[in-house]
Amino acid sequence: PSASLDYVVEPWFLGGGATGPGGPEFKEWADESASKYGTAFETSMANLPDPKQPRCALISGRTADNPRLFTECIAAKSSTIFLEKPGAPTVAELQGMKDEAEAAGVGVLMGYNKNVCKYVRKTREFAETVPGSHVTFVSNNAYENTPESLG
Repeated sequence: PSASLDYVVEPWFLGGGATGPGGPEFKEWADESASKYGTAFETSMANLPDPKQPRCALISGRTADNPRLFTECIAAKSSTIFLEKPGAPTVAELQGMKDEAEAAGVGVLMGYNKNVCKYVRKTREFAETVPGSHVTFVSNNAYENTPESLG
């Protein structure tokens, strides 16, 4: 393979969301991935060691958190960042992120959207062909389990 999934940074399911909806399933997948592939799971980009090869980070968080996550990915020496759209709450923040990436020599790819990407669409289409099927998509956003955070 030309790439490997070495790290997953997931503060919600490795923290406050571990026992909530999706938490046990995430843990099962994390344990399997760690055992089978050596994937390490962390709660912060700051916990990652320096990369031994080019690091590509995929940011899939709340739009308001993306500028901070973007900066953390650059600090963790990512050479490429795959940023879920819209990327940031404001054009000014997007411009600041663009400037930050250019100054660090980091490539940025934008356009991925976890809610409409092909594997989600194909899963939904397949589920419609199976009577009584049930599919649950779990978002890995770091929401606090409070009414204010969950909106």
